Amino acid sequence: MQRSVLIIDAISTRRIHMRAQLDTAAYPVDLADTQTEGLALIRKDPPDVVIIADDLPGLRLRQFCKTLRGNTQTQFTTVVVAVRSENQSARVSALVDGAHDVIDMNSDGVDLKARVRSFMRTSGQSEGWYRQPQTQAVSGLAEAVPEFAPKTVASFVARDSEIWFDKILNDVSAASGIDIRPTSARLARRSPDVESDVYILLETGSDDGTRDTLVALRSHPTSRDSRILFVTDCPSQIASPLDLGADDQVPTTISPTELRLRIDRLARRKRDADRKRKETTELAQKAYVDALTGLSNRTAMEEYLLRMDHALTAQPRAVAMMIADVDHFKAINDNHGHAAGDVILAQLARTMRSKLRDGDFIARYGGEEFLIVLPNVEAEQAHDVALRLRDAVADNPIALNASTHVRATISIGLAVAHRNDRMSTTDLQRAADNALYSAKRNGRNRIDIALLANSHERPLGGTHGEQ
Repeated sequence: MQRSVLIIDAISTRRIHMRAQLDTAAYPVDLADTQTEGLALIRKDPPDVVIIADDLPGLRLRQFCKTLRGNTQTQFTTVVVAVRSENQSARVSALVDGAHDVIDMNSDGVDLKARVRSFMRTSGQSEGWYRQPQTQAVSGLAEAVPEFAPKTVASFVARDSEIWFDKILNDVSAASGIDIRPTSARLARRSPDVESDVYILLETGSDDGTRDTLVALRSHPTSRDSRILFVTDCPSQIASPLDLGADDQVPTTISPTELRLRIDRLARRKRDADRKRKETTELAQKAYVDALTGLSNRTAMEEYLLRMDHALTAQPRAVAMMIADVDHFKAINDNHGHAAGDVILAQLARTMRSKLRDGDFIARYGGEEFLIVLPNVEAEQAHDVALRLRDAVADNPIALNASTHVRATISIGLAVAHRNDRMSTTDLQRAADNALYSAKRNGRNRIDIALLANSHERPLGGTHGEQ
């Protein structure tokens, strides 16, 4: 869907001039000369960005912003107020009333297009972030956003940062309680402050290297998720700071009040993005992790085996697969209850995982069964691992309470494919499953090894019976 812009301004020459500046930005631009007409156009075809003049007759900006955010079709629309640069109070009022940003009414084309591109990027990110928590709320997974907000930490980067700090940021830091830390560009590039929510970059000349610092911060793992406020009076260049990765750009004449508002807003956006990124990661983990045992679940197992098949096709190698099943698990549930059965499964999972290498894979296969894959091992090594798992489980009774301990055992079916066997994981899984049934029939608490039909080596014949 093509992104679009709506300009609302009573003065036709300004509307037309602004649209002409955006002609090469590849965004359709609609025009309106009143708030009423603008709202009608918004309802008909919601734009991504609305640029509205602060001197529009009858404008009630706070209500205008509230109306857009209260509608599901326009809640992610970016509202930008065009203000004369010298009108500092109007700039602050617009931000307080709910505008996402304020721009100079006489912005040149390069700056205006860079800002619109930045608004489009931010709007798209916000929409993607906010949709998921709504889904979580419907499913009962959403948590209330904590009211407490940690203190904002900002790093101020400039040549002679201590001197410039006294000129520009001292009042902001003292009045707002924001922890602003002067630092050199060299230090910021090499070792960004891990605690910084916002970086404030002051460009004192077109060749002072500040834009290089911007690019370095945006690409460094420590600072790439921080927000960057770029302060400059330098003429527009081919690449705007906003196109290089800055989240906001302001002139050095900005008032302390507006600067504080912008730093606060950027810090909130950063914390909000961090929280939503964490939620997304946790949801993804839930989709692939068994809630009871903490092991990979069946979905993760199937995807892993598919990747393993592709890897074995591209580069044949030895691989072993085991299926382990808890012996007499129904009797454990009948005698001690299902809650005790859950405790035992969780403890067995921890025990088995602790005996595997970092590159090995273990998943809860279903019920009381576990599937284990050992890449790059031959039969003897795989058998040793199976013994280690079996003995670790059998030798460690599980405490259900102070007076009750349960000694669980497992039976294991083992299948090993050698480098030249060219077997699929489906073949291995079937063979390991058959070996498991054999272990169950032959007494439990034992390891049975599958004899693969097309194996180039004779598998180990030893098994270990129930004790």
